[in-house]
Amino acid sequence: MRNKSSYKLLFNNLWLAEPEKIKKLNPALKIGYILGNNQKMNMARERAALLSIEQEVLPKNYKIEDTVGNFESKKNIAALLSKPDFLSNKEKPTDIQIKTLEKLINNWEELQETVTNCNKCDLCYGRKNVVIERGSRAAKWMFIGEGPGAEEDKQGLPFVGVSGQLLDKMIAAMKLSPQNDAYICNVVKCRPPYNRNPEKTEINACQNFLFSQIDLIKPKIIVTLGRFASQTLLNTDLATGKLRGKVYKFNDIPVIVTYHPAYLLRNPEAKKDAWVDLQLAIKTIENYNAN
Repeated sequence: MRNKSSYKLLFNNLWLAEPEKIKKLNPALKIGYILGNNQKMNMARERAALLSIEQEVLPKNYKIEDTVGNFESKKNIAALLSKPDFLSNKEKPTDIQIKTLEKLINNWEELQETVTNCNKCDLCYGRKNVVIERGSRAAKWMFIGEGPGAEEDKQGLPFVGVSGQLLDKMIAAMKLSPQNDAYICNVVKCRPPYNRNPEKTEINACQNFLFSQIDLIKPKIIVTLGRFASQTLLNTDLATGKLRGKVYKFNDIPVIVTYHPAYLLRNPEAKKDAWVDLQLAIKTIENYNAN
């Protein structure tokens, strides 16, 4: 039974959502956003009670199901509490620190095996294949989409359906080879049923795989395709249309936001805007190379 005075909910975006309020909290409370996912609900409730926080920090419609993280053992808490400067007021955590406390996977063999056998969320029960990557692991350009569709689930490769054909044309129009100059992947690696949007818990369960891919590829530039990719990397709820036209950074890597090819197929008039975005990406990497 929840006790309103002692059982206070925490959420993963606490630092970015309410930085001024969070700065007033002690180090133990600052790590509250890492509470468990759906499979760890009981643990999440226990930690929430132990790490209680002022209720006004949280949105009124907040649900325990929105919490993310992974508490395989109490060692995670102990390790964080031993580093009180992890989220100190002096230094804002990096994107990867904010997003996950899981250790990044630093070799392709382990990443492939871990993703292939992943059962962190319910998407694993309906998949035919996990969908990890296509293109070149030596690419300077990284394109990140949303999640697999039916054809991707069938072939085990991202962007091989109609949207993928358009993406390849977009990349070719930039005078790049989709096979040799681009690395293409998605935020979630399993197909959501009926091609629905991926849910927050599914994105949270999969995001460490994406961050590991970014860390292994070390691209010179990232192009996010659609809102789920941009929101995941930039830790925002803003729509693609409001994020376009600027150069962002993810761990010092330039990020350009544009529309998902599936959106462009439904709204052909937006193709000219997407081309403007890609031109901005080209200009950004040219400036990077010049420096």
